[in-house]
Amino acid sequence: MKAEAIADELGHKSAEGIEAMRSLLDELVGQGRLLQNRRGGYGIAARMNLIAGTVIANAEGFGFLKPDEGQGDIYLPPNTMRQVLHGDRALVSVVGRDRRDRPEGAIVSILSRRPPRVVGRYLEEAGFGVVAPDDRRIHQDLLIPKGAAGGAAPGDVVVAEITEPPTAHRQPVAKVVRVLGEEVGTALAVDMAIESHGLPHEWPEAVLKQAAKISDTVKPAQRKDREDLREVPLVTIDGEDARDFDDAVWCEPARGGGFRLIVAIADVASYVIPGTPLDDEAQARGTSVYFPQRVVPMLPEKLSNGICSLKPNVDRLCLCCEMRVDKNGEVTRSRFFSGVMRSAARLTYRQVWQAIGEKRAEVREHLQHVLPQIENLYALYQRFAARRAARGALDFEGQEVRFVFDVDGNIDAVKPYERNPAHKLIEECMIAANVAAAKFLKRSKIPTLYRVHPRPPVHKYEELVAFLSSVAITIPAYEDLTPADLMLVLEKARKRPDGALIHAVVLRSQSLATYAPACDGHFGLALGAYGHFTSPIRRYPDLLVHRAIYHALAGGKPDAYTYSDARMGDLGRHCSATERRADEASRDVVDRLKCAYMERHLGDEFEGVVSGVATFGLFVEIPETKITGMVHVTQLPNDYYHYDQRRHALVGERRGLKFQLADRFKIKVLRVDAVDRKIDFKLAGDEPTRADTGGRQQFGDRGKRRRR
Repeated sequence: MKAEAIADELGHKSAEGIEAMRSLLDELVGQGRLLQNRRGGYGIAARMNLIAGTVIANAEGFGFLKPDEGQGDIYLPPNTMRQVLHGDRALVSVVGRDRRDRPEGAIVSILSRRPPRVVGRYLEEAGFGVVAPDDRRIHQDLLIPKGAAGGAAPGDVVVAEITEPPTAHRQPVAKVVRVLGEEVGTALAVDMAIESHGLPHEWPEAVLKQAAKISDTVKPAQRKDREDLREVPLVTIDGEDARDFDDAVWCEPARGGGFRLIVAIADVASYVIPGTPLDDEAQARGTSVYFPQRVVPMLPEKLSNGICSLKPNVDRLCLCCEMRVDKNGEVTRSRFFSGVMRSAARLTYRQVWQAIGEKRAEVREHLQHVLPQIENLYALYQRFAARRAARGALDFEGQEVRFVFDVDGNIDAVKPYERNPAHKLIEECMIAANVAAAKFLKRSKIPTLYRVHPRPPVHKYEELVAFLSSVAITIPAYEDLTPADLMLVLEKARKRPDGALIHAVVLRSQSLATYAPACDGHFGLALGAYGHFTSPIRRYPDLLVHRAIYHALAGGKPDAYTYSDARMGDLGRHCSATERRADEASRDVVDRLKCAYMERHLGDEFEGVVSGVATFGLFVEIPETKITGMVHVTQLPNDYYHYDQRRHALVGERRGLKFQLADRFKIKVLRVDAVDRKIDFKLAGDEPTRADTGGRQQFGDRGKRRRR
């Protein structure tokens, strides 16, 4: 049907009504829900067997469409991929099966293009300028017309902006908008990530104007109808370098046993109103993005580090969750209310643990005004931890690192990020509040976003079962699997010499957590209902949860709410995508900084642990820095090597040398490519020395590679 006919059916006769209908139809076309044909008529995409999703490209030229809804990925062959780039959104029809029996798609229409800016190296070939993208998933070089090189010289790393997207017959055309130079130092690593991943980082003028009008202090009128918590010694506990404080806690023993816990969260919803420039920009960003020594915030500093930050000794608006916790760590009652608070102290994880764990007298003296309540929190944490263990929540060891910089901004050291029980104390309090929020909104039926972590995918679980059987560990069938079963495997692994290998394989079998309007539970935490309520300064889903709670507290009905379930579905997909975008950008910067650090250690030797195995070699991690590099098969002792996928091992055919996950041996830094973020190692010495060589075992003829 054409727009006029649809408007007529719905009773819109005026020109204004028809124009409004056109705008809505265009929005639905952009979402992939409708398709507009050559005659200008609109059809429902799902009724036409069309699937909307995001293009995920592979450096080899093929790709996949990741559908917006739950079905599996659709294979896109190289000839189809010529007209799209990684990150584009498209509408696809399934036209058959490929030779691996995967559904194969053809692009019907392109819904939207990826952000236009691309970081890469400028080259000149046969008189033509091109930019070879830094992100290998952007599988086509960008053509640079004459006069559009922006002063770049061959070999320079540049930022290019796509001016004409690719077609089936031509590569994308671009212009150079910024020259970063031939060598990329640590100072430019963040800029490269921002440009490569299209992170919004400049504030629109309308946003800055709106933020400027917000008062720096809480006005008396804002305290009306709020519970006054200014005499309650709530405290914030964060890292040393934290600048925005969005959660505070307070705890006291309850009469009859157990505890009374208050989790107070910055009331961002009272400052960021739907439909305003501030809200539009926060939604577009989706999340704050954290880099070493820099952050790209979701909200302007006026809010994130100002009026919304729970700084000590100043009034702040908050949305609170008060919980009654029994002696077994079970939350028996909870309620939500708006309040005004005044933080009693800005504490750090290190301070808190030095006071309650290490019992340092000078720290306890310094914190004496809040020490009783910190000790109450620690006693509560022990109950929460016991409850967590009882339900079998998964507990994986972290892989985060922190960079230590010298006075000139160069990397002086790379160290694993250390967690102590004070981190876990706050984490458990936040989990309790997140669960309470999810249960409250589920009961009220107000549309919102939940944090959903599905069970492991079937194919990954089958691979896990096969691997565990090879190391004499059994787990239940897929339909009977619980998180406690996997936690039991991790506990067994801690007592075994191959424990790191088992831990790594279990971790890789897990699904990715996402945001969705359906309360489908969190497998990893072993929880039936879970949401994100505790970080509205830096996560848009938390802000949406706050708005839903306020609507429910006001007695609002689901059908009178600003957001519908369908709209929440769109926002869930968007927020999941911005979260992945932020993770990828942060990982890019960390990888570049690790390369910059390792460039200073060329030729140096380190103790390494095999963290991954492929047909072409070994991924080896240096435990002290969590830096991973590749020992290519050509750097292994001379032999034909077979890849055993089930045992995650490379095995030499003639000599029986076996290299598998968790093996330890000395490696030497061979080369570093900072642009491609690749580090190559070689074995130190002629033969590997390690405690768990595993004998001279030979496996089947799978994945054969010869060292040449």
